[in-house]
Amino acid sequence: MNRRETFCVWGFFTVLVFSVVVGMGTLTSGFHLVDDWELARYTDRMTLEHISLWECMKDAMGYDLTLRFRPLYYINRVLASAVFGINLTALSIIKAIEIVIAHVTLYYCARQMKCGMACAALFALTVMVGYQSAVWWKLGPQESYAIMMFAIGFFLLLKWLHGGAKWYAYASVAFFFLMSVYKEPFILLLPFVGLYILYEELQGKRFTAANVWEAVKIRLPYLLAIGIIFAVEILLIAFVIGTNNYDYIGLDESITLRQYLEIWHQAGHANLKWYRRFGLVMFMILLTYWEQSRKLIWEAALALAIIVPQCVAYSKTSLQERYILPCVLGFAFFFVIVAVNFRPLSGKRRIAYMLCLLLMLAAHGRVMLREAHYFAYRGESIQTMLESTLELVQGTDKKVLSCFAPNPEGNKTIHYWFRLHDYEEVFYWDEETKVIERSFGPNWDERAALDEIDVVVMYNREDRHWCYEPSLDLSDFTECKCGTITMYVRNGNP
Repeated sequence: MNRRETFCVWGFFTVLVFSVVVGMGTLTSGFHLVDDWELARYTDRMTLEHISLWECMKDAMGYDLTLRFRPLYYINRVLASAVFGINLTALSIIKAIEIVIAHVTLYYCARQMKCGMACAALFALTVMVGYQSAVWWKLGPQESYAIMMFAIGFFLLLKWLHGGAKWYAYASVAFFFLMSVYKEPFILLLPFVGLYILYEELQGKRFTAANVWEAVKIRLPYLLAIGIIFAVEILLIAFVIGTNNYDYIGLDESITLRQYLEIWHQAGHANLKWYRRFGLVMFMILLTYWEQSRKLIWEAALALAIIVPQCVAYSKTSLQERYILPCVLGFAFFFVIVAVNFRPLSGKRRIAYMLCLLLMLAAHGRVMLREAHYFAYRGESIQTMLESTLELVQGTDKKVLSCFAPNPEGNKTIHYWFRLHDYEEVFYWDEETKVIERSFGPNWDERAALDEIDVVVMYNREDRHWCYEPSLDLSDFTECKCGTITMYVRNGNP
């Protein structure tokens, strides 16, 4: 690749990503009562509780390893809190840079697989644009970092397979390892990596046991390294951490086959609908070349090696929003990299096929902008509520009631955000017990009556987290709507 192409690629994806996050307002939208509460918590621990960076990191990883296997995620999480505190704009810029790098390295991967510039760009965009674009702006999901690590690792692997120096192989293993310790479903990409190596070695050869064994011997050290990482991490999850903690992924004997099928039926008509609709049309176009398309069986198997494990992993909840990554890698690998370079595909059928890819990308682009708009609107709503409430109560003994349960992250965000702004008179409503109490800190069980509360905050029906109206008599309060959040201020308050 020449310098002009490199400049154009980095420029295009940088402008694209930052145009979306700046233009839609997600970059400066603040807290969202989901995931980002951890940043406030670690900042609180290191600044107000004076816990060292090392102790905070050790505690975070230790707690997570009793439930999940994401050690690198929490190392990065605590380090980010130590450096940036609750400056979410700075963290959003870093997130956007991750997305740019992911796009560019996916493009480079496609170029290494003999794709033209347009095809390579289409591959990167197919992977990253859609409902999964939530990872462009949400600060909690781990998929953006993990997909970036995969893309870098896979690019280095391709460089090595295509005659590059050995250090490419060592570096690619390192990046695949970093990917695998960031979020568990990405561990399931390691078998695909091994299969792809064998696929490359068998190009132009007959698929026989002897040829497969010869390919294995040639790449044995690399395959062993990847295999050991995969086996050790799966065994740690299965026998040390345990699988019962994963309430949203994996198979569950209490769920029937019919329920699983219903989950996937719903997913096919929700976040996966455009992949289902256009994928079916594109598949039918390829089938019109029946004799030639049968030769794509190994490429299809590679795609399924990515897709099927992810479908199994998310069989309880199905693939939605950020969970579409890394599954969509398999879809893009087959329908973009393999099919676009499928030589028999030509004439009107090629035009129809390319039109399907572009229309699918357009549909996903519309989804991305819609989701970005909501995210920014919701963040601005929450930030307005936080700042307006603080202005009313800071420096007084007035009390705030948070009604974000059953979303515990919402209440935790309120707790830590106000603590970091030198205010601690926050109480929390429990709809089931009808109790108002502190819930956090040393006096967590201290209760209050509604007539002691000066400001009440809650979701309204515009917010996707809304699920009920708290059974509180708010006749003595004035309603102040802040987008998706509603404040109730006691009458007589300035």
